Amino acid sequence: MRLLFACLGIIFTSLFSPIGNVYATDNIDASINTAGSATDTVYVPQDVIEQLGDTPTIFVLPKGEEFYRNKYVQMTYIGVPLVLAGVASQQYVADKFYDLRYAYAPTYHCPIDDYLQYAPAVAMLTMKACGVQSRSSWGRLLVSDAFSVAIMAAVVNGLKYSVGTPRPDGSQNNSFPSGHTATAFTAAHILHKEYGELSPWISVGGYTVATFVGVSRILNNRHWISDVLAGAGIGILSVELGYFLGDLIFKENGLHNFGEPDFSIPQCPSQIGLTMGLQIPLASLELGNGQRLVSAVGSRMGVEGAWYINKHLGIGGSAAVASLPTTLESRPEEPLSIDAATIAVGAFGSLPITKGSRFRANAKALVGCNLMANTNIIPNVMQSDQAGFCYELGVSFSFAAQRHFGANIFCDYGAYTFTATHTPSAQHGMYRSGRHNYMMHNLTVGLATSILF
Repeated sequence: MRLLFACLGIIFTSLFSPIGNVYATDNIDASINTAGSATDTVYVPQDVIEQLGDTPTIFVLPKGEEFYRNKYVQMTYIGVPLVLAGVASQQYVADKFYDLRYAYAPTYHCPIDDYLQYAPAVAMLTMKACGVQSRSSWGRLLVSDAFSVAIMAAVVNGLKYSVGTPRPDGSQNNSFPSGHTATAFTAAHILHKEYGELSPWISVGGYTVATFVGVSRILNNRHWISDVLAGAGIGILSVELGYFLGDLIFKENGLHNFGEPDFSIPQCPSQIGLTMGLQIPLASLELGNGQRLVSAVGSRMGVEGAWYINKHLGIGGSAAVASLPTTLESRPEEPLSIDAATIAVGAFGSLPITKGSRFRANAKALVGCNLMANTNIIPNVMQSDQAGFCYELGVSFSFAAQRHFGANIFCDYGAYTFTATHTPSAQHGMYRSGRHNYMMHNLTVGLATSILF
């Protein structure tokens, strides 16, 4: 009877309350007074009713939320965009991020990614062996994981030897996609499937390790960024398909239910994430005597985070590295570059643009310093000081896919200063001497993946 009156009350208020009052609330007890609120979707799981008897829980969803909880959306909303991004970035973006590696770590070599790719799987198996309750029984786990690994290996190797992309170090023609990254994200996503509902920070740890493996493959000059993005997507999709097949075989056998997944969105959008984008120069540098330094589109990668004091205002900062391919206008055949790292802090703002705050519009204003990675801008002719001042203004649109994971599309305007010493050179047509101040103006457009907390 209590359930009947609760449902009648919800139906009545949804018919006669204003449409704008929508509450995205999970686990609302039937005894809560719902007067003055309207809902778009109400579902009462049968098994919950049977378990709770006369005191059921009613789950209330705002309009549109059922889409994000759809089984097939959950299977594909991360993996498919990553694979598409890897394919789309092959032709143009991959070279830009290779320049970034060449500018900051041209001699880097560390084989840790050969071993770290298995770390999430080792963590998962260790926890399981120690008796920590996971999603699946041993039999169900082994079958689902076998499917996942087999699918990942077949797709990765099939693409490697059919696409034939040369590696950046020129050693082989099997660069796309990255097998190390696919393996790492397969292991991380299995860890997430088994223990993510126990604690989301277990998932965060696994994905962080997998991301480090992908970045390390780029630093080791073994892969392009397109290979890494596609490898990550393939790893995640392989696990989703492997577990889908395992679920078809085992149905409800050997399955531990941790309860309803947490899809709620944090009230304060605090986050930290990895950013990557294309940096577009907005002006050339006037060197005097009619000479100019002209920059082309470059790349930028970094880490950005913000802690929100309330729903709308936060403080935080960013650290990033950027590389701009550059030429002296009178000598276009001589490749140069302007490479600067920036560290900045400041204010962040955020406003929800959809019900439930799953989509948000964000802004930031940061100030800090830049560090020139390559001070010898024109060899023996133009040498810059190491440090300067920078500021950055930006807007972004963010999407909270789950409670602890999100993605951003951003556009940042930034400027940084540096002082350079000129030495006259007739060969370069440079007759200016002394010390001179410069300011670079850039626009960066890109994507970010974030951990929400």
